[in-house]
Amino acid sequence: MVVAVVASVAIGIALGWVLALIVASAAMSHSQQRMQRKVRYWQAETTLARARAKAEYLARKAMTQEDPPPGPGA
Repeated sequence: MVVAVVASVAIGIALGWVLALIVASAAMSHSQQRMQRKVRYWQAETTLARARAKAEYLARKAMTQEDPPPGPGA
């Protein structure tokens, strides 16, 4: 009888440890996926902001150039 109780407690502890390990692993995986989505979002935002800044720079540069338009003799 005592052996059965000890074996049941040992199995219960091992099963509890395994279940806790699975839950913790799932939580870490979910957290990692969420962080990766955030990183991809902010990388896209940064790329978009850089492209906008470059376009604005080129537009300002084009507007300020003093080159006359080509004439009939050019």
